[in-house]
Amino acid sequence: MKKRIFDDAAQAALYIAGTVEQLLEAKKDEGRTPVFCLAAGHTSLPVFDALAERKIDFSAARFIELDEWLDISPEQSGSCARFMRENFFSRINADPRNISLFNPLTNDPDAECRRMQETLGQWGGIDYLLLGMGMNGHLALNEPGGGRSDVDDMSRGVHVSALSGATLAVAPKYFPQGMPPITRGITLGLADIRAARLIHLTVFGSHKREALRRLLKAAAGVENSAATVNHYAAEFPAAALLDLAHAELLMDSPAAEAAD
Repeated sequence: MKKRIFDDAAQAALYIAGTVEQLLEAKKDEGRTPVFCLAAGHTSLPVFDALAERKIDFSAARFIELDEWLDISPEQSGSCARFMRENFFSRINADPRNISLFNPLTNDPDAECRRMQETLGQWGGIDYLLLGMGMNGHLALNEPGGGRSDVDDMSRGVHVSALSGATLAVAPKYFPQGMPPITRGITLGLADIRAARLIHLTVFGSHKREALRRLLKAAAGVENSAATVNHYAAEFPAAALLDLAHAELLMDSPAAEAAD
């Protein structure tokens, strides 16, 4: 995974917007429909601003949702679907027919996982993936220690995720007071994430220094052959990106002090 440091999140967002614009032009020349997957969350907001301000043409693009809280309405304030609609989709010219979202109110979550996995396959996988990193290293809702004994996390596709204590602690900030507690989510798996053809992992802000320090420590371990990516990813899922030449870690200066 390559590493880039920017003065601030806005500068990183401009770099991302330029990359996205170039990708769209390349896919247009190839006659292919690009597939985007963009993380909901505050880290993505500067990126959404940069993409919207450039007035990039997304009319031919497809979008697949990265993750969602289960058992709440997609119209609920705090849902990933609503966050994306209010902060991104409402500001660009995406065709609603080309946006595939999870149904978090499904009575059959396993069938919903299969549906989204099939959609991803039919669309040919993800061309561009924008990720943030949780304080505990989670990617989307792939949580530390979240694997089943019969499934290697690194090979896991779309699945229902039991939320970690760290995620349960921060989840209420997204929702109005009085909401029933969120206990599970639905998410693309690490196999889907690793298969994306271009990945940007964004880490912005001084509050992410400790998480970034853990990621960089894992990177050093992988480079020195002290342990495998699988070993680190089991307890710090963001480490699943470390061996990917098509992934970039984009840091702003406040977060990057962890790299010193």
